[in-house]
Amino acid sequence: MKKERFHKAIFLFKLLAICLIFFGIQRVLFLLMFYSHFSEASFIEFIKAFLVGALTDGVTSIYFLLPMWLILLFFNIEQKLTKKMALGWFVIGFTLACILNLSDFGYYPVTKKRMGAELLDILPEIPSLLASYLQDYWYLVILLFGFLIISFLVLKKQLNNYRNGEQKISIKLLNILFVLFGFFTIMRGGYGTRPFTPFDIPSMVDPKLQWLASNTPFQLLHTLENENIKIKTYFDETQAEKMIGFEKHFKSKEFKKKNVLFIILESFCSERIGLLNPSIKNYTPFMDSLLSNARTYKYGVANGRMTIDALPSVLSGIPCFMEKNYCYSNYNNNNVHGISALLEKEGYNTAFFYGGLKTTFGFENFMNINFTKNYYDQEDYDNHYENTGWGVDDHLFLPFVAEKLNNMPQPFCASLLTLSLHHPFPIPEPYKTLLDSIKDPVKKSMKYTDLSLQIFFNKIRNEEWYKNSIIAICADHTSGGFGNYECNQVNEFTIPISFLAVGDTAFNKIQDQSISQVDMYPTILDYLGYDQSFVALGNSALSKQHPSVQYGGNGMFVIFDFPYALEYDSNNEKVTKLFEYSTQRKATYLLLDDYNKAKIDRLTNLVKAYIQVFSYRVNKNQF
Repeated sequence: MKKERFHKAIFLFKLLAICLIFFGIQRVLFLLMFYSHFSEASFIEFIKAFLVGALTDGVTSIYFLLPMWLILLFFNIEQKLTKKMALGWFVIGFTLACILNLSDFGYYPVTKKRMGAELLDILPEIPSLLASYLQDYWYLVILLFGFLIISFLVLKKQLNNYRNGEQKISIKLLNILFVLFGFFTIMRGGYGTRPFTPFDIPSMVDPKLQWLASNTPFQLLHTLENENIKIKTYFDETQAEKMIGFEKHFKSKEFKKKNVLFIILESFCSERIGLLNPSIKNYTPFMDSLLSNARTYKYGVANGRMTIDALPSVLSGIPCFMEKNYCYSNYNNNNVHGISALLEKEGYNTAFFYGGLKTTFGFENFMNINFTKNYYDQEDYDNHYENTGWGVDDHLFLPFVAEKLNNMPQPFCASLLTLSLHHPFPIPEPYKTLLDSIKDPVKKSMKYTDLSLQIFFNKIRNEEWYKNSIIAICADHTSGGFGNYECNQVNEFTIPISFLAVGDTAFNKIQDQSISQVDMYPTILDYLGYDQSFVALGNSALSKQHPSVQYGGNGMFVIFDFPYALEYDSNNEKVTKLFEYSTQRKATYLLLDDYNKAKIDRLTNLVKAYIQVFSYRVNKNQF
């Protein structure tokens, strides 16, 4: 009797369960594809991740298919028009949700997180590269059509088999109220003090499994609002700034006005550098030689996950401590006194070089405000070339950059961003034939980039400006590795960071300490003997080691002070992990007990201070 009364409500919840099954299958595929990233978690944690995942899938199913649910709830399901409208909205909503979910099968190895609203920011870059992505990720297209066809047929069969029962108006109204209550409860994630969001996931499951428990449509829904970050207050503001050494004034007898050049390498994580990963066959002989004769930091880490995070970090000392990329946030018009702003006052000329388009990821807007208006891109390259990837191939564009630098007034502060080691990994002739024996496209692209860098250095090594320069080299972010590095919170961000000062024999030792991208320009200013006061979140790596902070998303921070690292949940204000990072790049997890209390307290207070100073200063436009 009760079943007949709640016939429509039961039917709608049955359809919701079917949707959860399809999204659950996608989660299983995600787990199978990236199992090595999650393998250390216990079985019970996997169960919890899938249960929380069912909730995120429920929220996604209701939001993305909301028109369908409303049509089925308020209209006669047996009518043909109702079925057609419901099926139409299902195709639209379910297709969009599946595209978002499956897109992270390609993006996750690079970002190590589920993508959110930042997906919308990179939409303009997709059309030109769609063909190559479809070629490499063809299996995702098959999966997409498979999900769409099967789900459509299942839903159509369910709708065709549905039969209305004769019911009083009061019973129909009761069904509607029951469905609305149930769906609203799922959409809100229960009746806590606030709705369920991605930031709650790390407190419900092992933080390592938060991206397994979440899904991309769910992340997108909760990162669409581009709100200001909240100012955290753990300490007195002056105390917090003093704790991290925010205000700087290097003691110096002489300011050496050497030229400064940043070389930011696309996707060259530490695991792709032979010098930093002896387990791999050497595909970077020139780079290895270069870094072995420079001040190279073995435990360098990025302060973000994408190229758009690297430029603010390296050139302006602004780490990615937000869900939204800084360049797309409400703060992107802030005036940041980064290295170029400081050196321009000392008579330096500035320039930025990138072989793609100025409009890529909003690079031009950031550069105009925070680094230089002298931006050279593919439109400034006046020779013929075939654009098979993101822009002018490195073996052509890097010599063009060398010519520009050779004729640039000194002293200068310039930056170069390479683009080759990026999907779709295009290798132009004659290198395509020359490197034909290397079958892996990533390794082939590594070798090609290495050869392009060698061409660049051959063009500049005999120039006077080169002999009077400090060259900072780093990768923009981590990327898919080769399985030689353990999956842990530090290795998610590990990149090469190196400083080359030609002729300075005291500046060519490999350093066994940690450093991050935001430390790079303070280190350069310290080396130059810059003697003016300035503020920066990063610190010089020349005097002593300083901790670095990375934001993993959903409120989770990692502070790394070799050999110790601590994971901090800023939403729930608690420490979730402490581990020792070995020279073999493996993590040994330590107990959160009284024995380790001194380490825990020191690192926790430091990460809080970094969070507080960043949130205060970025909101007040005081960097």
